[in-house]
Amino acid sequence: MYRQAIHKLLSGLSDVRLVLLATLCLAAPFAGAYTYRTCDGNAIKWNGNQTTMYISTTSFPAGSTWDSRLQNAMWHWNNVKGSRFLYYVNRDTDGSHNDNNGRNEVYLDNSLGGSTLAVTLTRYHCYWLFGYQYGIDETDIGFNNNIGWNLGDLNYANLGSPYSFESVALHELGHALGLLHEDRWMATMNSYYPNSGPLGHYKEWDPLADDRLGSRVIYPDSTTETDIAGSVFKHTGTGTSGLVSSPTYAYRGSNVTIQFTFSNQSTATKTFDISFYLSTNNYISTGDTYLGSNYGAWGSQGFTGTFSRTLYIPTTVAPGTYWLGFIVDPNNAISESVESNNYMEMPRSITIY
Repeated sequence: MYRQAIHKLLSGLSDVRLVLLATLCLAAPFAGAYTYRTCDGNAIKWNGNQTTMYISTTSFPAGSTWDSRLQNAMWHWNNVKGSRFLYYVNRDTDGSHNDNNGRNEVYLDNSLGGSTLAVTLTRYHCYWLFGYQYGIDETDIGFNNNIGWNLGDLNYANLGSPYSFESVALHELGHALGLLHEDRWMATMNSYYPNSGPLGHYKEWDPLADDRLGSRVIYPDSTTETDIAGSVFKHTGTGTSGLVSSPTYAYRGSNVTIQFTFSNQSTATKTFDISFYLSTNNYISTGDTYLGSNYGAWGSQGFTGTFSRTLYIPTTVAPGTYWLGFIVDPNNAISESVESNNYMEMPRSITIY
């Protein structure tokens, strides 16, 4: 009647598999992309639409940067509008953990090795007793204590070790609420780090559009949100992602081609403009040198995609170091819940000759 599943987030190209210790009533349906377990067609979820995570104080001392990053990742899942799911926080102070004690524990795990960054163990039930009985009973998250962790912002120049702790926490918390891996296109629930990357100039780790849609389907409510975000990550393969392409040098009077990504975080389809700029610093603004626009771009709820744009470098630009970039909804025609993730510079500078 009771099942356990183990999800591992890997750092490299090793094979990643969902290890299932029992398979009764198990399925991975999708409408768009996101996947989750079902029992007789019903989502296996937290039946109270909420759960409490017990953060190990020996691993992540209360008030530490570890604790702050972990709770920030929980807050981002809690802030998905259209989903009623909520994480609550408590403390695990005994320095031990057990995947069968009825308490959701989060800790640093000394037993993990190799390319495994973190593991989420989920106990759930699915059985017939005058009707199907189903739901998540316990979920525990262990972070590999044998690797290097980065508690600051992601460094585009280094997508390997030390690994972004908040990125991995966001991914594992997605498992804890009931989502499975999604490897067909960009998602926080991609199997491989860096899980399609952060959003906007400030590199905010937020569930991407597909992940948000999954949470809304499992835990639906009537709240709405409007948010379009920019990114410099792209889907590179089955569950893998990397940085978009952009040139490192160009000549005045020539054309260059860049890739750019946007994610519709909203609860409905949105249409918007995208403008492109050349800036003397890595913060793109409407006051920078305007290079052109795409008018009438749009994305359905749950969409994240990457596109290319060819831009002309004006002859009037002085030689020097610049950044190419773009702004989603540059004229603020759409009222968004988050405006700060609309501004996106390329992950590398460009030298203009």
